[in-house]
Amino acid sequence: MIYRLPTDELRQVFLSLPVSVCLLDREARYIAANRRYADLCDTAPDGFFGKSMLDFCPADIVAKARQDFDLFDSGQAIPDREIVFAGRTLLVAVNPVARDGDTSVSAIAVALTDISKQKKLETALAVANDNLFAAYNEIRIFAETDALTRLVNRYGLEKFFEREIRRCRRELHPIAVVIVDVDCFKPYNDRHGHIAGDKSLKAIAGAIESAVRRPGDCAARYGGDEFVVVLPNTTLAGAEHVGRTVQRAVADLAIRHSDGPLSRLTVSIGVAGLTAIPRDIPPISIRDCLLRSADKALYAAKDAGRNGLVVWTDKL
Repeated sequence: MIYRLPTDELRQVFLSLPVSVCLLDREARYIAANRRYADLCDTAPDGFFGKSMLDFCPADIVAKARQDFDLFDSGQAIPDREIVFAGRTLLVAVNPVARDGDTSVSAIAVALTDISKQKKLETALAVANDNLFAAYNEIRIFAETDALTRLVNRYGLEKFFEREIRRCRRELHPIAVVIVDVDCFKPYNDRHGHIAGDKSLKAIAGAIESAVRRPGDCAARYGGDEFVVVLPNTTLAGAEHVGRTVQRAVADLAIRHSDGPLSRLTVSIGVAGLTAIPRDIPPISIRDCLLRSADKALYAAKDAGRNGLVVWTDKL
């Protein structure tokens, strides 16, 4: 059966609506369509009467329209959905239509809004956001990376250290720190020049990095010829093992240094750590305390003749 809109005035309003609109019966046949919808389907507004959606639309879109009747019959509302049709992205709004005095759904009104430009803008915005995030990450990495050794720098290490103190305190894990200082490095620089000195620092940084193998640990150049390794979830014994691994890795470099304790570049190491992290002390204070303790242990190693390792105790 073909339905007609009741009055010429209403028909003109319907035909002139600024969005694409059609009326469909339960068999997905057209009852009416306005000019915007006709333009979308590349036909005249009166060319739809009695024809099926299948004459103009893909089968999956037609099947979805038929399912809409079942949803309305069961009392469900239908949320707006997006489809791609005729090369455009369309927002589909579906509403039930009942005849006067009849509560059953006899037809559906389908309104289609072209949101292609909006989707392109959303895509462009998403790409711009991704590019901005990538640029931010590059800047952050640059700001937290030592230019010479490519290890984390002091700024990056301090941020990492505070963050891991919070996490280890929350999860009841230990944390340890290892400070590595190159022995007699100023005389080495004076004798061999800064280019050779920089080359040696890069080699030592690589040796330290090779000794710190867990992805959750952090090796950093703290300044000059001093390096710091932060070891979350690590006991003092574990940190001492890492420190001695660093010493062996540096020794294997065999960088000649006539003013060094063994006629080659060596490192002195201080180790400190906490098994239980106090909850009433700010993370920055705990960080500074651990660094001071490891520094005391480092200077104890230097006072003992260099090329050594000392673990912090309360007696230091």
